[in-house]
Amino acid sequence: MDFSPRVTWAVLAVLIGVHTATGLWDVGHNRADWLGFLVGERSRETLELFGARTNWALARGQAWRLLSYGGLHANLVHIGMNGLALLGLGRMCEAVFGGRRFLLLLLLCTLGGGCLSQWGGVERSVGISGGVFGLMGALVSYGLWHRARLPGPLRELFGRRLYPWIALNLLLGIPLAGVVDNLAHIGGVCTGAVIGPFLADHLLDNRRPSVVGDRAVMAANVAMGIWVGLGLASLA
Repeated sequence: MDFSPRVTWAVLAVLIGVHTATGLWDVGHNRADWLGFLVGERSRETLELFGARTNWALARGQAWRLLSYGGLHANLVHIGMNGLALLGLGRMCEAVFGGRRFLLLLLLCTLGGGCLSQWGGVERSVGISGGVFGLMGALVSYGLWHRARLPGPLRELFGRRLYPWIALNLLLGIPLAGVVDNLAHIGGVCTGAVIGPFLADHLLDNRRPSVVGDRAVMAANVAMGIWVGLGLASLA
């Protein structure tokens, strides 16, 4: 684990940049003052303009919002909690799977969370928490699938140390329904659990990433970025 998780830090920087942009947009359009920019809620209009997942937008064919919503956060507490979780879990996933596969995993789990949230009828969603839950699901399923070959400390880290966090956070979502999108959390953790065991990793010798695999993963990451970028450009 003694390495610099550059992709994790880059993702966090993007999230902070987007949150800053939505705040400045609200201030510039008289929807918030500077105190609101720092700690207040982002306006519904601004979040939807920047890519929030909404039922009405998906009904109009804006499927890219199933991914773009993850880059947005409602307020300082929201991005603070998700950012801290991303730093901890992203560091582990990047160490195990590498930066490119960590990013792909995060994007796919965010997408999976958005799909389940949309299917479940949640009116509007923002936040990377579905993707973060997916990182937990991937680490747990990876640890279970390769349990016999992992050193004892890693078996415990990917097992008993993560089980309570997944259960606790999902249970907390029940009384907080309407405040947090528990369906996005469930969709994310299930997506990660399915993907985790099949990602190439840097721990087991016969599962090292290949050059061809790295290129395919990078292409998938770029394709999803272009998909969201084109969707946002269509709103301009």
